[in-house]
Amino acid sequence: MTVLVSGSTGFIGGTITRHLLTGGHSVRAMARSESRARRMYEATPAGREALAKGRLTFVEADVTALATLIPAVADVDAVVQAVQFTGAPVEDPARGLTYMQVDYGGTLNLLGAISEVYSASTAGQGMARFTDKAPRFLYMSGITAGADSPYMWDHAKWLAEEAIRASGLDWTIVRGSWAFGPGDRALNRILHYSDYLPVVPIFGDGEELLTPVFVEDIGRLWRLVIENPDPAKDMTFGLGGSETVTLNEFLRLALNTMRRRRPILHIPEPIGKVQGAIMQHMPGRPLSPDAVDFVAQEGVATEADRALLAERFPEFEGTLLREGLGYLKTRE
Repeated sequence: MTVLVSGSTGFIGGTITRHLLTGGHSVRAMARSESRARRMYEATPAGREALAKGRLTFVEADVTALATLIPAVADVDAVVQAVQFTGAPVEDPARGLTYMQVDYGGTLNLLGAISEVYSASTAGQGMARFTDKAPRFLYMSGITAGADSPYMWDHAKWLAEEAIRASGLDWTIVRGSWAFGPGDRALNRILHYSDYLPVVPIFGDGEELLTPVFVEDIGRLWRLVIENPDPAKDMTFGLGGSETVTLNEFLRLALNTMRRRRPILHIPEPIGKVQGAIMQHMPGRPLSPDAVDFVAQEGVATEADRALLAERFPEFEGTLLREGLGYLKTRE
């Protein structure tokens, strides 16, 4: 089986790719820079082994450029859309790095490329269908995606989901909670403040509820979804960790794992948005007002989400929060 993974050099897309390679699958790793992707995987045992056996190939493409995607989707059994734009959640409209252009528009472009490659005419004038060789379409969405959300990132992911559900392809959607692990730029960025500050600053009161999910669990679930198409066909799953905690509790547990004592400094969101309004014009756009809302948003996988996963994939077991945070012991 050959799987195209968009976002293959990203935190989540890279983890999915690694788990598929470890499972013996062939992966076509899609990235905007083929050379960067190659260097990344040549540095890992799973990548080197897959390259040596011809199970890992690369394709240079951009989800915001439809023409580049047509060769990328040809002759694959499944497409995993796991791309995340550089700098997320801080958007950069001037560079086309927004949720609407990448999450929604990028998904439309991938679907459009599949249509270009795999569509076949029918008896009806102007009508078409997909051939039997058309790939499954698998999308990494967010736990808060929804039509009624006031936030554009949730709405963009919802629109992408709706396009996938209406595509006529076999599909699976996984809505992930806050993912953490080595290489993430959310929890680790917050904890980095404790390297040189006597406090750990966050926006808001920190009482929003979360079900943080260890990134390796995301990779393991996607491998199961790829290998077991029937229980995943045309299904939307919510994926979170087994424990519901507040952001304050999550950060305290992480700091305890690092054996660090730091108070959490709560910055009121209005003040954070003023900072974001200024910092979005600085080089690298380190913050924006919308990003303040993003990092202070609640996001919980429900008991119904857990029950559905247990029903469809009883072999899947998530990692306990303390175990997942074990990688932080190296930062003591």
